[in-house]
Amino acid sequence: MSLVPIPLPCSAAHRVRIASVISPLKRVRPRAPFYELSAHRVPTLWSLYRNLLKHAPGENIRFRVRMMFRKNQHVVKAHSAKEQLMMGYKWLEYFKRAEQGDIKFQNILNRYERMIASKREKTAWKMRILEAFNWEAKLRSRPIFKGSFIRPSFDNKLLPRLIPQPAHITGMIVRRRLARDRRWQQRETLKNWAHDLRCESLFEYALLKSARGENAGVAQHMRGRMLGEYANRCAGEVVQLLHKEHLLWAPVYTGGAKFEWDEPFLKRQAELKECMMRDISRYRAAPPAGLVLQGKQARREKVTNKTIQRQRERSGEVTAATIKRRRSAPPAHVRELMTPRQLLMDKAIREASEGGWSGTVKAHMGVHMYMPEKWKAEGGWEDEEKKKLLDDMEREIRAENERRRKHSKLDAAPLSE
Repeated sequence: MSLVPIPLPCSAAHRVRIASVISPLKRVRPRAPFYELSAHRVPTLWSLYRNLLKHAPGENIRFRVRMMFRKNQHVVKAHSAKEQLMMGYKWLEYFKRAEQGDIKFQNILNRYERMIASKREKTAWKMRILEAFNWEAKLRSRPIFKGSFIRPSFDNKLLPRLIPQPAHITGMIVRRRLARDRRWQQRETLKNWAHDLRCESLFEYALLKSARGENAGVAQHMRGRMLGEYANRCAGEVVQLLHKEHLLWAPVYTGGAKFEWDEPFLKRQAELKECMMRDISRYRAAPPAGLVLQGKQARREKVTNKTIQRQRERSGEVTAATIKRRRSAPPAHVRELMTPRQLLMDKAIREASEGGWSGTVKAHMGVHMYMPEKWKAEGGWEDEEKKKLLDDMEREIRAENERRRKHSKLDAAPLSE
């Protein structure tokens, strides 16, 4: 095996000289990002940003500088930050040249100032119009109290019935119903677990009694509270027996261990009972006097509004209620001359449905429908094979009904002597 020759001293010295020349040229990547380095933050904030605000020729340009810095303060890419910084220094140079009396840059910056002012005004008006639209939409869907109430229940006290009902009231009632269902399920689960523990406790008690040659008794027909009381008496008897005779046997489910097992169950059952009592108190709570007065006032205002609406209609104004009433039925003088069947057909024509009997009536009367064949598809009259199948099924049903009718008549006939 050949050995690697030891380099000469002159070669080693030459390598050291090359390393000393190349090492300063090697790029050193900092551990922290560039936007956290003082070498970037101090010149940007103190030299660039402050000078831009200081030499800006107008308030609108100063506003634009602040907006641009806020927009780009989260840029984390080095080349993007470099482009924005180069633009900022270019602006700073323009500001200084305009401040020194350069007519060209003064005109450019004056035009830029007017352009930013016009854009800011346009944006402000857009925001005002948008706020007005949002406010009108909010007024259209605002809850109205007409004087009726939501009756007290386990989920809520007496509440005003608002139209439309706010989502948070519906959510509160739904959440409480679901929570009560979960509590009842948990209560049944705890009862089953407690029953199993009592059975295990009585089983250990019976083992102890049988080991001593005694009869433990029978608890097969005991349930609920009676079984629990009997298990507690047996556990107390086991505790006294262990204390009196100094037995080395340690019970797992009976004796003192039973009360340790029962403690978390009793604690959780007490919490569930407290929740149930809160539900009952919510149901039995007295109605607030202030809310009742508000309901009475709302009913008075409703009567007043309806009276004003009728006066407007009598004066000849056509309101939304007038249009709705006109669309619901024919005029009174026409309705008096119509037969009951004609009134029923008129009601079907005015309905939104296009299927079933309503669709059949509309098709017979020639009313325009968006889906003219829908009533045929529902009745099975569009497909000949399906129509034949339905007819056969109808004949079979009628024949079976006729057979049963004859059979029932024969059974009901008296026997001849």
